[in-house]
Amino acid sequence: MNDDHSAPNASAIADAVRQWLAKAHVDWQTVEILIDHPRCPRQAVCYHCQQYVEKLLKALLTQHSIEAPRTHDLRRLIQLAAPQAPGLDALSDRADALSRAAIETRYPDNWREVSDIEMQQMVTLADEAAMIVLRLLPVQE
Repeated sequence: MNDDHSAPNASAIADAVRQWLAKAHVDWQTVEILIDHPRCPRQAVCYHCQQYVEKLLKALLTQHSIEAPRTHDLRRLIQLAAPQAPGLDALSDRADALSRAAIETRYPDNWREVSDIEMQQMVTLADEAAMIVLRLLPVQE
């Protein structure tokens, strides 16, 4: 195997993973800022919780040289990554709840008011999912 071909590829993968993680970090920062606001837009918090987990999963796929599809379906992303990350499928129920909450905030025909309790549940689910996914990724500087 020629190292000249593997090194740039490994570097490109590492760079793409860093980019996904940076984008995920922005979503989590948004969640943290919004939940502390006195007029917190709960639907936006739910949306960004789902986006945070989506981008973390896409970072994981990228880490394993699997092209991250243009989808918001967390269960599908988990299914794609699971062969490379045993135990990841345990996230499926959390992922479904996050996806439902995000869909309800994304489209007007599904829109409904989200309670403080529901919002906090989504924040907790996203945080728990992130802990699982981040353990499967290389330490980022």
